[in-house]
Amino acid sequence: MSARKTEDAGIRRRELLGGAALLGAAGAVGVARILPRAGEAGVVIFDGARPASRAFAKGSAAPRRIDLAQDASSNWRALRTLRKGERVAGFTPWGAYVSARGWLEEQGLRLVSEQLDRRTGLIAWTMA
Repeated sequence: MSARKTEDAGIRRRELLGGAALLGAAGAVGVARILPRAGEAGVVIFDGARPASRAFAKGSAAPRRIDLAQDASSNWRALRTLRKGERVAGFTPWGAYVSARGWLEEQGLRLVSEQLDRRTGLIAWTMA
């Protein structure tokens, strides 16, 4: 894929390569081991516009997945319908993490883990 086509698609080459690297690592050891406690979550929150975040969601066994890129037009309606006490894992950009964390804390969930992936600039987080 040329650099021009990559830019037109709204994806930077670094993100594309980072997502591919994460997919390769996920195949070797599993995304749940790379990102803390993702395998225990009932809900996974990700940004479908970011390849590494999509790979995280695809590798998760969570029964429910919320794509913030798709849900943005409905003001994160899917996020607002979570049941109280439901364990949530995310791999999102900082702004989405802060917004989701604030709302989930209002619902009584507390932060369990948080880790910055320096390669992608995404935050891996879990709340319960």
